[in-house]
Amino acid sequence: MLILLIVLPSVVLANANENPSLDEIKKKIADEARERGIPPEILKAIAATESKYQQFNGDGSPTISSDGGIGIMQVTPNNTNVSVDKEKLKKDIDYNIKTGAKVLLSKWNLNYLPKINEHDKSVLENWYFAIMAYNGLSERNDPSIHSEEAYQEKVYERIENASYLYLTEDYFSFPEFDIRYEENDERMFFPPNKDYETSTLTSTREMYEKGDIIYLDERDGSISLRDKNLAKKDKDGTLWPYTPLTVTGPPKETANFNNDFAYYPVKGVDADGYTAAAYMNKGDESLLFSDPVDDKRAAALSFASMNGYVKGYPDGSFGSQDSLKREHVAVILDNILDLNAPSGYHMQADDVKANNLYYNELKEAEYHKLLGGGGALRPKEHFSRAQMAQVMSEAFVNKYESPTRQHEFKDQWRIWNPKAVNTIYFNDVTIADPFRPYEDITRSQFAIFIYRTLVNY
Repeated sequence: MLILLIVLPSVVLANANENPSLDEIKKKIADEARERGIPPEILKAIAATESKYQQFNGDGSPTISSDGGIGIMQVTPNNTNVSVDKEKLKKDIDYNIKTGAKVLLSKWNLNYLPKINEHDKSVLENWYFAIMAYNGLSERNDPSIHSEEAYQEKVYERIENASYLYLTEDYFSFPEFDIRYEENDERMFFPPNKDYETSTLTSTREMYEKGDIIYLDERDGSISLRDKNLAKKDKDGTLWPYTPLTVTGPPKETANFNNDFAYYPVKGVDADGYTAAAYMNKGDESLLFSDPVDDKRAAALSFASMNGYVKGYPDGSFGSQDSLKREHVAVILDNILDLNAPSGYHMQADDVKANNLYYNELKEAEYHKLLGGGGALRPKEHFSRAQMAQVMSEAFVNKYESPTRQHEFKDQWRIWNPKAVNTIYFNDVTIADPFRPYEDITRSQFAIFIYRTLVNY
């Protein structure tokens, strides 16, 4: 009994001093960051850079650096103006994370550090000097002297790679800073009232809340939807870029050290699952329509709406299944191509009344020979699929590759403009076979053709 009493406490202590699973650690860090208005990408990257997410060594002892940094956030009690409990920093991972967040915020609020952009906490670039100060305002972190080894450069490199926010290999771009030194002093000094702007403004993608509307970006093309275990869904598991989705709950972190991004639960028209925060962009209700039919058309409508190409109806619908009128085609083309007609040009068609709401757009489309070049424009008539092919192949001639093969449609004999139809088929604007050339095109179908023409994925 006496032996057991002696051994048992040491076993309990060893178990208490084990690192939680990596997804648990990331969740603790991300939750603390959100609580304090810090982008989770920033705080997670600092933890990964400082300690590789480790509060304890393999033997249960706290990780302590040669300069006295303690635990997962490597807080150095003697070098911070935040009051700390040194023993608690060693043993309590939650306390260590909270303290690290406090230290970072104290650096953000230093009035002698330069400001970047509008000093908005939600923009990742704006934290540059706070991150630098977290490690120390000394010569070793001067980016003009140590461009790759400076601490804040390593943190942003971690964000580029692990939070997967980059669009190019070197995404974050910062201007040259005016950093000064006094003789025989490695401490940095900054000229007063000199602030900076960056060429990129990257908003955090990990501070969404339930009910927020987001849309997906187009960096990697179709994006995989995940199930509750974050495994890829096999059936109907991909979403087009610009798909609008509603966040339905809190995010999940992964146990992958190389991935700092979380996954949010989202819902679309049919979509229901998790998607990577890295691809999520802040949207609003203008991207949502009450009748998108499916998620693909929702993506097309979202893309067209955010670019000002189309508008819905006052009741919140788009009229997705309504046949498209020729006058509406003129408006959409004018919005996309910014068409103009010479000031002295007079409309040749005699079937467009001067009080038509879309008179100018119809005149411009006529001038560019997109809806007739002198004959009747028939503005109230519906637009057929063959007419769509003709107009698209002419309006977006610079967007399409010249076909290297001729597709034979099941209803080829009915197609009066085979060259135009083959052009849009070859360029994957339409995939329908039979083509159904005389069938009216609906408003949402036309949005998809525009989408497939302009979105690169």
